Amino acid sequence: MYNSCQGLALKLICIIAGALIVARGMQAQAADAALERYSADAERAMAARDWPAAAKALQQLARQAPGVPEVHANLGLAYYSQNLVSEAAAEFQEALSLDPKFPRADWMLGLCNAELGRSEAAVKLLEPAWGHPPDEQAARLIGLDLLRAYQGVHQFAKAAALGEELVRRYPKDSEIVYQVSRLHAGRSYQLMKQLMQAAPDSYWVHDANAQVHESLERYDLAQQEYRKAIELNPNAPGTHYGLGRAILGGSKDPQSIDEAAREFERELAVSPENASAEFELGEIARQRGRFDIAREHFSKAVRYTPDFFEAQVGLARLLIKQGSPREAIPHLEQAVRLEPRDTLPHYLLATAHKTLGNAAAADRELNLYRTLRASGKHTGAADDEPTEP
Repeated sequence: MYNSCQGLALKLICIIAGALIVARGMQAQAADAALERYSADAERAMAARDWPAAAKALQQLARQAPGVPEVHANLGLAYYSQNLVSEAAAEFQEALSLDPKFPRADWMLGLCNAELGRSEAAVKLLEPAWGHPPDEQAARLIGLDLLRAYQGVHQFAKAAALGEELVRRYPKDSEIVYQVSRLHAGRSYQLMKQLMQAAPDSYWVHDANAQVHESLERYDLAQQEYRKAIELNPNAPGTHYGLGRAILGGSKDPQSIDEAAREFERELAVSPENASAEFELGEIARQRGRFDIAREHFSKAVRYTPDFFEAQVGLARLLIKQGSPREAIPHLEQAVRLEPRDTLPHYLLATAHKTLGNAAAADRELNLYRTLRASGKHTGAADDEPTEP
């Protein structure tokens, strides 16, 4: 069961009629003190979130008055809150059989069906509820279990669209981000398995294997797979760049750097506007002190991809080093727009403004830099900021 049912449960106590209403219904059927006692016990237990005690009292009520939908709905809630999902589903189903329009019992049954793997039945109940949820907390639960149900009936396009909507609505909800990431990871695994079965020695399999090895820092295996992919399709965009990155990941000795640079050049022969390959060549040239060549590559990288943060910073840092701080400032301002919490652009902006004699602007950027550093929530490598400007 997904989390966060407890807060929802407290709302349901009020909205699913509640134990006091149950008691009044019972009084209309039989003036029995025992019924009133069980009703009061159930109300107290549910208000205290003592679900085992609530279930015990509601079981007694259900036995003595089986025709009251409120009793079954509240008993379903008590079961659901204890992860007794199958028992909860039976009670919500009973409540709906007594009153097909009973509030919330339909989508609560949908939650149970989704968690029990009854995906088709869950979709039928949860789709309309997602379109018109009773409140935000219920919408979250409905969305999560509808996501599960869509996967169960292999409606991956709907699942993907719902996942994006959930992340948009709840961007900081760790459970939602995790479940949506699982959706994509699971689907990716299924498709890769299908690819491996359909074409086990294809270019695409070797390229995918290379990327997996590279992500796990198994650079020697990544290089092997990239080379196999290149043998099968030497003009495929991105593969020479991937091989160059894997070579650099495995070693930074001069021979490896030369070999990686050749792969980046080959990538540009295939994909002339590959900003990532231009950036890597710029970095290699910068580290070797070939600043004019580095500037040319960085300039192309930002021209091809203006939102390339690292390339904007790399070009700006080089311009400052070459004595052109005024030219660096627009690139650093763009970098700040792309990554507002990264400290390095502010540090470099302070340096550029100080060099130009703009003390106020330099102080402003330096204060921003210090604030980000002090917050503990900044990004950026300290190695790039040895001293304050």
